[in-house]
Amino acid sequence: MTLRRATEDDFAPLTVLWAEGWDAGHLKHAPKALAKLRTAASFHMRLRNFGDDLMVTGERGAPTGFVAFKGDHIDQFYVRLDQRGTGLAAQLMQAAEAELMNRGYQVGVLDCATKNERARAFYEKAGWVERGIEEITVDTSAGPFTLRAHVYEKPLRNTD
Repeated sequence: MTLRRATEDDFAPLTVLWAEGWDAGHLKHAPKALAKLRTAASFHMRLRNFGDDLMVTGERGAPTGFVAFKGDHIDQFYVRLDQRGTGLAAQLMQAAEAELMNRGYQVGVLDCATKNERARAFYEKAGWVERGIEEITVDTSAGPFTLRAHVYEKPLRNTD
């Protein structure tokens, strides 16, 4: 799988992909104050703010998944809902880990909502190890929002 930079044609479908994925994984467990801030407009703005740290899969204008990086962190990781169970997420994770290595990191980090059991199981199956529940800060249209999340790490190594 090849990751590519997002193009202008990708932002509208990526906004839908992220909003639907966030709702499926977080809406029923997220603090109400955070859920109110997770609007389509906020997802669109945040996608644009990632700049070159946003990478996608799929055809131009029809992305099937995306990953966004902040330093050694996989800040966001989503696949389109209709792609669940196809193996795309595992391929996207491998590509994301390779990208972190290409950026010079030896250990990757990611966060997962405390009640997102599906995502937690996926990360653990992919070899990520939980280091504990920690307070993290997430970006919102109203500024930083603090919540508790599972934090995972994974040593990155070349599998060639």
